[in-house]
Amino acid sequence: MINFSRIFNCLSLILLISLSCVPGRKNEALKPLFVEAREWSKINGVAHYSEWRKYPVVTLGALSGFTPQTEIRESRYGGDPSHPFRKTGFFYSMKSVGRWWIVDPDGNGTLNIGLNGIRPGSSQRNEQALIRKYGTEQNWITSTHKEIENIGFNGAGCWSEVPLIKYSNRNDSTPLCYTMILNFFSGYSRQIKKQHPEWPYFSVFSKEFEQYVDVQAKKALDTKEDPDLLGYFSDNELTFSTNTLDDYLAVTDSLDPNYHAAISWLKDNGLSREKINDTTREMFLGAVAERYYSVVLKAIRKYDPNHMYLGSRLHGKPKHNQWIIKAAGKYSDILSINYYGQWEPVAKHFREWSEWADKPIIITEFYTKGDDSGMPNMSGAGWRVKTQNERGVFYENFCLKLLQMKNCVGWNWFRYMDNDPTDSTADISNSDSNKGLVNNFYEYYQPLADHMHLLNVNRYNLIRYFDK
Repeated sequence: MINFSRIFNCLSLILLISLSCVPGRKNEALKPLFVEAREWSKINGVAHYSEWRKYPVVTLGALSGFTPQTEIRESRYGGDPSHPFRKTGFFYSMKSVGRWWIVDPDGNGTLNIGLNGIRPGSSQRNEQALIRKYGTEQNWITSTHKEIENIGFNGAGCWSEVPLIKYSNRNDSTPLCYTMILNFFSGYSRQIKKQHPEWPYFSVFSKEFEQYVDVQAKKALDTKEDPDLLGYFSDNELTFSTNTLDDYLAVTDSLDPNYHAAISWLKDNGLSREKINDTTREMFLGAVAERYYSVVLKAIRKYDPNHMYLGSRLHGKPKHNQWIIKAAGKYSDILSINYYGQWEPVAKHFREWSEWADKPIIITEFYTKGDDSGMPNMSGAGWRVKTQNERGVFYENFCLKLLQMKNCVGWNWFRYMDNDPTDSTADISNSDSNKGLVNNFYEYYQPLADHMHLLNVNRYNLIRYFDK
């Protein structure tokens, strides 16, 4: 059977390459391109989309003087051999000539280009499709490992099936790096809610928090010698509510450590309860973040001194709070940001993060949905476009902007597989949307994959292009 999609995309690639050879100023688009999209928001707690609007995009073919390549030479971890650094046997971060890098275990500068949720689907539909196509989960991961590497991904992001990733890495000369999420506060908050329902929600100043984190951090003993581990996330999307200072001060027990922390902080800053305002509340979150990040880093380092601490996947307002970012940067090797609500990366945000914390950034979640998938596309915060090809154009445009941010060391697309609308056990944010690189039957959205491949394999050449 003739694959018309592949033919179309091959012709498109030839056209893009020919266009890129036209002389002109660097970074100048030869012809303005636009994609129609709908922006997600919540109104009174209900998901809402805007009307269709046109948004500008830039693709590789519109970069004057840049010639896309179809293949590039990479290290076994997907690094750039032309950027050598000190070899340690583990991943670490390094700034060189004004640009941040992740250094792979073999000493090559790399970007972490990952997919979240590389794991078999858990619904009945997913399980039946996996058996029909692959037979076993081991066959699935072996095939998927190669398939996503061919698209240019070198990492398994959060919520991937780590035992299967490890299995595949043992049998492959080009391993996928992976991450672990330790869920320190999310687990602790569930426990405290049962044992001490009177305590404020974000009660991180208690001894119980330190004890809980220490116990959970022991999991790192299992992975501390694994060179394929990129690092650890401590949690996902912590709330860091601006009500935290008020919640602490409302505690009736004067011996409560959270109450004491709030009173001490006010005294140290020459403030009284009467002088508390919104700015005060934002500033206090820096003290809360300082406590949280210092505790979790100490515990991680106690059991694993070899791997990076990747932060807590900040999102929403906390990622724009300078006091939280300063605290996160003080203790994290890399700041992880779940980046929604923007059609493309905003340079101002990356400048602010660099000013507040001189640490590299990984964008740990972003995606857009295609209405041609036939899915309702109401759950989750991603944008909606009309086709899979436009999802791919969105990816090119978004990642081209990221590559121009010298403090960005990678990104993780959310996610490997679509939501399954037939799965009644899925949480509401992952119930009915086209987020995946594959559908519920393990079939790739080829137009999206083709655009991802084109951008991913050219990432290091694009860095050289932008950094000239």
